[in-house]
Amino acid sequence: MVNQTMATEELSALRASVRLKFIEGPMDALVADDIKYIVTNIEDFKKGAASPRRGIIAYGPSGTGKTTAIRHAVAKEPEFQPHRNEYGELVPRSIYLKLSSQCSSAIDVIRALLREMNLPTEGTKEELERELKLQVKERQISLIHLDELQHAVRSNTAKAFEAIQDLLKEMLDRDDWHLHMILSGMPRIYNMRADGQIHRRTFVLPFHCMDPEADDVWVEKLLVETAVNFCGLTLDKELLAPEFRVRLCLSMNGAWGKMIEFIQGASFRALAHDRMVLKKIDFAREFERVSGFSDDENMFLAKNFRDIDLSDLRFGMED
Repeated sequence: MVNQTMATEELSALRASVRLKFIEGPMDALVADDIKYIVTNIEDFKKGAASPRRGIIAYGPSGTGKTTAIRHAVAKEPEFQPHRNEYGELVPRSIYLKLSSQCSSAIDVIRALLREMNLPTEGTKEELERELKLQVKERQISLIHLDELQHAVRSNTAKAFEAIQDLLKEMLDRDDWHLHMILSGMPRIYNMRADGQIHRRTFVLPFHCMDPEADDVWVEKLLVETAVNFCGLTLDKELLAPEFRVRLCLSMNGAWGKMIEFIQGASFRALAHDRMVLKKIDFAREFERVSGFSDDENMFLAKNFRDIDLSDLRFGMED
């Protein structure tokens, strides 16, 4: 019983460790370049000659790795690390805010940002917006990353949508402070750039799903890094075949982040069954768990796997 308890605790610790590990992907160099651009543009602002493009709109299907890649790049930049204010308090230079489905208007976004700074949220939109702008400058916040922005642009009313656009324009067009913003979410957030002023003040950073053939080297990297290097498993010979990697990529619609989670799940399954060799059956059973499909429709068991309709599993990816 003692040995079994230790084994359970060890596996739990391994799962936590593996989930916290970062795997560099095809988008990371591009994301790093854009974060470096922001740092450089802040320096240019302080010299009085910054580009008006102070926002980045990062969009793409769910699970393509947007949030992880951006947060990883931001965390590496000294410009965005916490600093000591005049009272000796450690305060952030950047804010990351994941918007909830309740943030469907401009005032919702403003209140969410104020709550993130532990500030009161009572008052009119005009009062709260003034307080937000004041606090951003006083706290020397250089970057705000609004994630899941699709919730804020979901409104069917033109007035509500325009209010969100106006708020973002106000935040990105300040003459008295160098605030930059990253706006990330589903593909629909690209529509924000239909406003000419937002178009002029932003760059775009599109995230795409991977192609099973063209991106085979990346799929192989995910498999080896996660299962072998992180989990200590050996790959069964069936998993070394190119066709397996095609099945793997297609099973998660080529979404980088979803593939990582899926490989983790299959690896944890093998370890939970006291096996150190990862097999195709581990992926088949994991696919069954996430999809609910029968063996005839299982991407890892069916012979005609390319003909399987995965439209139900794309829910939320193209929203």
